[in-house]
Amino acid sequence: MVQALTNLDNENALNLKIDNRTLTQLNLSHRSLENELMIDSLVFTSGGIFVIQYNEARGMIDGTQERPIWLSDGDVRMKNPLQENEKIIQALKNIIPPYFHDYFYSIVGFKKRVKINVPGNHKNIEGNQWLLSESEIPEYIERIILKKNVQQQKPIKPHHLNILERGFSWMNK
Repeated sequence: MVQALTNLDNENALNLKIDNRTLTQLNLSHRSLENELMIDSLVFTSGGIFVIQYNEARGMIDGTQERPIWLSDGDVRMKNPLQENEKIIQALKNIIPPYFHDYFYSIVGFKKRVKINVPGNHKNIEGNQWLLSESEIPEYIERIILKKNVQQQKPIKPHHLNILERGFSWMNK
């Protein structure tokens, strides 16, 4: 079931200080999608659309951008969460207007304390993919939006956010 989070007391809310529309626990199906999409959180803001997937991995996370399988805690295999989130974003681009395609951002949030041994700076604010602890996500979204709003003067209008939210709610099973 999709829920629009407007109550800041909700445990799933990101408590952002900026205007946003957040949908959680989405199961999207559409005729142009090969498979149903399962998305933990989709956050619509004036500066971008954030696709957030939460990961339960623990310990040391070993991998590279290119490797399809990463290791958690030395021997637990997991699909590369960056690649998995990118697949979701590419599928979403098949069902929304091209105007929004450049405003997608990928966030993988780790619910447990992890040490990430993946080459690259996955906390670089200039990027578009982040590996973050769950508690860091709201701060990163706010920093990115502030930066985007200064550079591009709110590329996504409030009425566009409403249209996107309604469209995704409609597609949810």
